[in-house]
Amino acid sequence: MQRSFLMITPILLVLAASAAIADDPPTGKIGVFDLEKLWKETEVGKKYNKDLSDAHDRLQSGIEKKQQEIESLVEKLRQQQASLSDDKAQQMQKDIQNKRVELNRMSEDADREMKQQVGDLQGRFQAMVVDSVEAYGKEKTFTLILNKAVVDFFADRVDITQDLVGKFNEMNKAQTASTKAPDKKTPTPAPVKPAPKATDKPKETPKETPKP
Repeated sequence: MQRSFLMITPILLVLAASAAIADDPPTGKIGVFDLEKLWKETEVGKKYNKDLSDAHDRLQSGIEKKQQEIESLVEKLRQQQASLSDDKAQQMQKDIQNKRVELNRMSEDADREMKQQVGDLQGRFQAMVVDSVEAYGKEKTFTLILNKAVVDFFADRVDITQDLVGKFNEMNKAQTASTKAPDKKTPTPAPVKPAPKATDKPKETPKETPKP
């Protein structure tokens, strides 16, 4: 099942934005922004997305290596089973079973680590978005700023996403000062694949390319 790395609750950002300009007199000035674009286009968002991609690749590489070990043992047992003693065949089957248990644990640990990293980086990013929206709203005297995710329709003229990207980058330069963000968009990685059940015969390792 696909999992998005960007799961910030939209309504929180709406409330934060409206609270930021609650003391201003009503002017009818409304803005709408695309949170997904902030994640993809801000320097911090690009860096965090790359960090998550790198973490996923590292964990997935370990899982695939363990899968290949199991597949090699299964193939070796298949080729040599006719000439092996019962004790030797049983020992190889036991080794395969133990490695499958290790693979299941490795997959569970990897999934837990990814969830922790996603939650941590999302929390940081959400706090920065809230602060940026608040500062931009006050600076430009907006009455209300809404997340696109909670708006059914809006005219293009009220879309402030690109301006907000600039404001976000301006306010969070320190977050990316030591790391140059990639020029091209980094695809959001897919979740770490679950390990096959202990009773399943290992399948050929898929060659997947991971995609906020």
